[in-house]
Amino acid sequence: MLPRDPLSTAVDRLLRLSASAAAIGLSLGIAGPYFREQWVDRVGTGAQIVLLLDRSSSMNENFSGRYMGGGAQEVKGAVARKILSEFVARREHDLFAMIDFSAAPIYVMPFTQDRPAILAAINAASGRGHGATNIAPGLAMALDFYDGKPFTGSRIVLLVSDGAARIEEETRDKLRQLFRETQATLYWIYLRNPRSGRLSERPVNPGESTTPEYFLHEYFQSLGVPYRAFEAENPEALQRAITEVGQLENLPLHYVEKLPRRDISGSCYAVALVFLALLLGAKSLEVKSWPA
Repeated sequence: MLPRDPLSTAVDRLLRLSASAAAIGLSLGIAGPYFREQWVDRVGTGAQIVLLLDRSSSMNENFSGRYMGGGAQEVKGAVARKILSEFVARREHDLFAMIDFSAAPIYVMPFTQDRPAILAAINAASGRGHGATNIAPGLAMALDFYDGKPFTGSRIVLLVSDGAARIEEETRDKLRQLFRETQATLYWIYLRNPRSGRLSERPVNPGESTTPEYFLHEYFQSLGVPYRAFEAENPEALQRAITEVGQLENLPLHYVEKLPRRDISGSCYAVALVFLALLLGAKSLEVKSWPA
């Protein structure tokens, strides 16, 4: 009885399409769609750094040699974590991995450029240290991070420790071979207190059981790879040592970064919301009854 109205036909089809699109958007959102993970080539200037952090009981001491609860103010472990966090935050283009060790090493974090993740790993090491210092397994695990990876940029093992233990001769030879194969640079931040000997001065009565730090320093010098030791006797000296390490290694770095999968269900819900808003708007304009 009414003539054909192209505008009304278009509006009717638009509303039907909106209803269908809203239903499809809601269904897809509930299904939880996502884009798969991707591998992206990155090129920067920096290094591949393995943080090897001592978590033995001696790290509960302050720089004067006193333990927590015994009047200690600057606990070495807490100061080391704070300075390392600042170091990581400044090194924007480096890849970081992390290992904790005491009597045995603990795998904490693989190589990543995710700053919040590595900072969280450093902060997670805030508990009280325990156990003896056993450096050799930690060094072996740190060098294992470079196994099978292309040689690009600088490779650094950053050892932060206040002491050492005797390393068996067979283990020494294995570590020496691993260092030469990986060509990793070793930096030792030695957190020294007054009761410990200096690395640069030969002890009066040297002994591998009484002055293990000095003998470990001599062993590191025989590895056949670049090695530097930094003695930190207080928080300020530790800060200077970390700053100097940060200025040493800045070579071109090529690596492949894995981007995690990306959830797109939120986009589906947003599309459904747009079409539902259109339907609600049309509903509000609907005439319920004609005026008499």
